[in-house]
Amino acid sequence: MAELFERAARGELQREAEIKETFNELLVLGGSAPVESLTAKAFFASWIERAEKSGKPETTMQRYRQVSRDFVNSLGDRSEAPFEQITAGDAQSYIDGLAAKGLAKKTITNSLKILRIPFAEQCRLGKLSFNPAAAAKPSETARGSMEKAPFEPEQIGALLKACKSIELGNEWITAIHFAYYCAMRLADATRMTWEAIDFQKNTISFVPQKTRKKNPAPIELPLHPALQDHLLKLSLPDDPATCITPELHAWKPADRSRFFSYKLMPLAGIDQKRTGPALDKDSKDKGRGVSKLSFHSFRHSLASHLAAAGVAPELRMKITSHSDEKVHKGYSHLETETLRDGLSKLPSIEF
Repeated sequence: MAELFERAARGELQREAEIKETFNELLVLGGSAPVESLTAKAFFASWIERAEKSGKPETTMQRYRQVSRDFVNSLGDRSEAPFEQITAGDAQSYIDGLAAKGLAKKTITNSLKILRIPFAEQCRLGKLSFNPAAAAKPSETARGSMEKAPFEPEQIGALLKACKSIELGNEWITAIHFAYYCAMRLADATRMTWEAIDFQKNTISFVPQKTRKKNPAPIELPLHPALQDHLLKLSLPDDPATCITPELHAWKPADRSRFFSYKLMPLAGIDQKRTGPALDKDSKDKGRGVSKLSFHSFRHSLASHLAAAGVAPELRMKITSHSDEKVHKGYSHLETETLRDGLSKLPSIEF
């Protein structure tokens, strides 16, 4: 033991592997178990494995994997060094790199929140004295998220008309009806089953996937006459658990979004009002871009059209299933018939 201390004092232990080996020898001599340290790469792989076993949604795991992969890649050769050597500078460099790629500030902030999670776990376990990602923050040069614009009624009519000339057009018409008259996001609109529809009460009940953790209770909305008429024209299956748009539901989420933005919108003569490079998978330019108009714009359309019709803000928040839990609870007393009166202000789109 004295010899090991003397070697360290003489500066003979220069390489990290030698220092770690010496430290473990001292632990063994003192009757303790040696310390096994994961590399940064192995550390994040282990975290992803634990997260997958915890039952997190696949969409969440996709973001976790992406952030883990990108951060490890940003470390370069140091990804094979012990994870305890990751510094606050490493986290900031990763965040600055996202800004340099042109990602929106909101996206960067979400990535940073995810990056902090595995380090916070180690801090709670006492294996790290600080979280290297805690002090990192998005650069002031990171661009802000572009505000989405609503579709005008004429544009929605053009989209519905364009659906008649494409494959799975009727399913797209159904998805658009759900989006405009129920403020559904694309994932929710394409996963609706017939058991969500109550033709006796003329209502639809669903839990938005994005806010299901904060607000797990189903949202019940009255069926707008245009949506009700459309659904009644469809063939009702024997099994109510059947998806209303089964073919679209089977598509990958990214493929649905791309098809709507790059096939259906141009076919309807609608400009995306895009800034930055295209995201078309056939394009050679794979840079970051953003559009003011997308499928998500239907939510903005419903809210803005209701506002223009004089519908009260609390009704608009209820119909659009506001994600803020306090706001949601504050308006939970609204009755279905009150909502029906508000939704009736929306026009029945002609196509």
